[in-house]
Amino acid sequence: MTTLTAAHRIHGALLGLAAGDALGATLEFQTPDEIRRRHGVHTEIIGGGPFGWRPGQGTDDTDLTVAVARAYAGGYRLTAVAEHFLRWYHGRPRDIGGMTAASLRLLADGAEPLAAGAAATAAAQGGGAGNGSLMRALPTGLARAEPGRCAREAAEISAVTHADPRCVHACVAYTAIVSALVDGAPPAAALRTGRDAATPVRDDEIAAALATPEATPLTDLPTTGYVVHSLAVAVWALQQPASLEELLIGVVNRGDDADTTGAIVGGLLGARDGAGAVPERWARRLEYAPEIADLAAALHSVRGQDPRADSPRT
Repeated sequence: MTTLTAAHRIHGALLGLAAGDALGATLEFQTPDEIRRRHGVHTEIIGGGPFGWRPGQGTDDTDLTVAVARAYAGGYRLTAVAEHFLRWYHGRPRDIGGMTAASLRLLADGAEPLAAGAAATAAAQGGGAGNGSLMRALPTGLARAEPGRCAREAAEISAVTHADPRCVHACVAYTAIVSALVDGAPPAAALRTGRDAATPVRDDEIAAALATPEATPLTDLPTTGYVVHSLAVAVWALQQPASLEELLIGVVNRGDDADTTGAIVGGLLGARDGAGAVPERWARRLEYAPEIADLAAALHSVRGQDPRADSPRT
């Protein structure tokens, strides 16, 4: 069996996220019964869905992941992340989550990045724990090898739009798992790294999601937009011996927030299995595929420059 390099895993993670997003976009907001009636088992990237996507077009999940990756490729600063978010926002995206819209509206009006996210989260009155920052957290885990730096940047990027502690802690844990996978850790060890990263905050819901048993039936796992649900499905999928293709098909056919759940799961599976695990028939349909190849190389280079010893925040 060929040993996967970090470069292959980084490329696979970005491709897996984009493929999961595009595959699931067709099924967003549908129930499993509706999916079965309309599609049987949905296995191909065909576009459509509630927003009329082109086949292989990125939704907000891939758009914002690419935005974060571009910020890392250009030299990480939180202000650079915010600038890329605003560029996307000013392009009038057809699909944008409520918390993301509220935060970016404040950012566009001149608020500082973390102040915008804090204000929007406070105004949400408990309803701000969506998966809108987890869906774009992947590049931090790809670019950062040093755990402390990875955790700090994951937390602050989440907080630009989703400052709810559940969102922040989910992003910290997820990126720790991703970073461990890129370094070649097997899934069980990578999950332990994620649990260790989340332990200091003592968030019971996030801890439970990170402990999702391998034997849990997929039908018992909700695929809503709640960040805890999304993290639990991703943890479940990472533990399964099935292929990336089989797992993504199974997850998106659960419907509901199918595109975002597919993106979050696809990022982990791609980091686990490498770029070759993404079916060619899917990869060639992805509109972002050429840029993803360039960004993967850039993130690999950035990761190689990341010191393992703890470093001050920039």
